[in-house]
Amino acid sequence: MMPSERNRKHFRLDLHGAYVRGTDLSNTTLIGANLSGADFTNASFRGANFKDANLAGTILRGADLTDAINLTAEQISAAVIDERTKLPALASAPVAAK
Repeated sequence: MMPSERNRKHFRLDLHGAYVRGTDLSNTTLIGANLSGADFTNASFRGANFKDANLAGTILRGADLTDAINLTAEQISAAVIDERTKLPALASAPVAAK
């Protein structure tokens, strides 16, 4: 395996604490990403894959998570959301806004 292939295979996005309001991350692969404490107010995550992503303290006020996949109730409850946050259909019912 070439070094560049090895690095890609083990790459994990780390945006913890970042200020990225209004960012469009639609259809991105966020598998294993560390988004803890980042401010994604009004960001778009339509169709994004959140498998094993860390959302502890992530600010998702007004964010659009429509059609996001592998997003768990535990991840959502660890994040900061509000009444403007658009959750995927399966996740919207059991989670209360913070």
